[in-house]
Order: sequence, then structure tokens, then C-alpha cells
Amino acid sequence: MAYSMTGVGYGEVKKSGNTYSVELKSVNNRYLEVSCRMPQGLSQFEYEVRDMIRKQIHRGKLYVNISVKSDQTAGTNYHVDPVIAKSVAGVLTDLKNATGIEDSVRMEHLLKFSEIFQSNNDSQNTDKTWAMVKTALESALRDLKKMRAREAKALVKDISGRIQILEKKVRSVEKLARQSQKEKYEKISGRIKSMIRDVDFDADRLNTEIALMANKMDVTEECVRLHSHNELFIESLQDEDTVGKKLNFLLQEMNREANTISSKACHADISHLVVIIKEEIEKLREQVQNLE
Repeated sequence: MAYSMTGVGYGEVKKSGNTYSVELKSVNNRYLEVSCRMPQGLSQFEYEVRDMIRKQIHRGKLYVNISVKSDQTAGTNYHVDPVIAKSVAGVLTDLKNATGIEDSVRMEHLLKFSEIFQSNNDSQNTDKTWAMVKTALESALRDLKKMRAREAKALVKDISGRIQILEKKVRSVEKLARQSQKEKYEKISGRIKSMIRDVDFDADRLNTEIALMANKMDVTEECVRLHSHNELFIESLQDEDTVGKKLNFLLQEMNREANTISSKACHADISHLVVIIKEEIEKLREQVQNLE
């Protein structure tokens, strides 16, 4: 089953007056890129957060917002770090002196620096906090994947419809190519014979050479490969989770076959069909950019 690269997910755990929440948002990106925002006390677990995501998500720009909030009725559990507070005050004073600002450093200035306030949690409580956040992250990832799957269903439906259009156009190309094959042979044969009307020549050899020239304009192999690419395209959408890169490669091959048909066919109606085929391939490319 394919997944879209866009979606959101949310997970939350409430325990002992605390709320542990994780918000996820993903958008299109060529590779997996994770941007984390988390409480300073949990920064040591950032690698674990990224590792959990990598096991579930393979492509996309992912924004992660982790928060831990205490119920006001449960009271606060923080203290002021005097060393950091004095350091911040000193920096602000230096800035004031350097810029010539006459205003004094006040309490509201210091309150803008969250680093001043430290949690009273010990390492054991930090581990417990991470356990809750981990549970919330697992829930958020499940939620995100569900949304990405729903988004992908609409994409797959549109892509499948365009593959069916491609199939019809390729069959039309094959039909026209079969009809024009005999015409090409007769046209080339007539032109050459009119040019060498008064010259002795080996008729069998001439017919063989004309047949070879006509075969060089045959597009049967290219049409067969296009059918094969279309079939593999649909199979990949149905059977694989991460298909974006594979489908991009298939689209490159399909575009190459279409270009070859256009150059070999020498037939106006076939050329028109190839234009439509290439338009559909380009539309497919735009849709595939949204798949993981």
C-alpha cells in the first residue's frame, strides 16, 4: 500500500497531572528530513525520536513538536537557576551598555529566557517522562500513517486512471502502426523503383533492403515495453509501501519509449498520440512527487 508524503498526526498521554503530547506534520521532500522541537530536559532523547521516525517514515520533511505540560492543580515543579539568571542579567547589561540604551534591566526582560527556570525532576523522573513521550510519539506516528494512507488512496485512484489512459493510447499507436506498416513498405518501394527504373537490379535484394528500412520504423518493441511499464506501475502501487523513487524511474523509461516512438513512427496521427502520452506522463510525474 502506497503512502502520501503529506499528513499530520497527534498523540497524547495524560498521567499524574501531566499531559505529554506529540504533534507531527509532514510535507513533500526528496529524502527524509526530521526537524524536532522538544523540551530541553528531553534533548538527550532526540536520537531515539529520530530513530523511531526512521523506522516508520522513509521520505518527506517531518516537523516534530513535543511538549510536556503540568496540570495547574498539581502545582509547579520548577526552580530558578541563579547562575543562569545572573548570566542572563549580565549579558543584557552588557548589551545595554554597548548600545547606549539608558533603560535598566527589569524582571520582565529576564522572564523571556526560559533557561532560567529548571525542572526539579531527577534522572529517574526524566526517564519516566521519556516513557510517556515515547508512547505519545508511537500514537502520533500511527495517526500520521493513517492520514498519509488516506491521502495516498486519492492519489492512487488518479494515477491508476491516467495509466488506463496511457494503455488506450498505446493500443491506438499499435493499431495505427500495423495499418501504416504496409503503406510504408509500398511507399518506400515505389519511390526507390521509380528512381532506378532504367537500372538493372536484384529484385529480391531490393525487397529485403526495403523491408529492413520499414522495420526500422516499427514501434512494436517500444509499445510492448510501455505496456510492461504500465503493468509494473500498477503492481507497485498496490504491493509496495515506498514507491516514489521506483515510479519516478519508471516514468523516465516511459518518457524515453514515447520519444523513440515519435522519432521512428513518421506518422502524423501517431505523433499526435505521443504528445498526449507525454502529457499524461508529465501529469503522472506531478502526482508521484506526492508519494513516499
